[in-house]
Amino acid sequence: MYINVILLHLGRNVREVVVENEDGGHTVFIEDSLSGRAQRDAYRHALKHIRENDFGKFGDVDDIERETHESA
Repeated sequence: MYINVILLHLGRNVREVVVENEDGGHTVFIEDSLSGRAQRDAYRHALKHIRENDFGKFGDVDDIERETHESA
């Protein structure tokens, strides 16, 4: 599994964003102003979305996010 991680300013209270790449890998964008611990937590959260193949799910994004947090 190939995962590229990029730290940058996401703004608007966004901690991380995960994108599925054309090659089957993923890119995780993490808010650069977070503490080191918060960045690691955001990365672990993104990994959970990748492992659970949330990109293949249909439905409301808020529901998918709620499910991910509930199973943490």
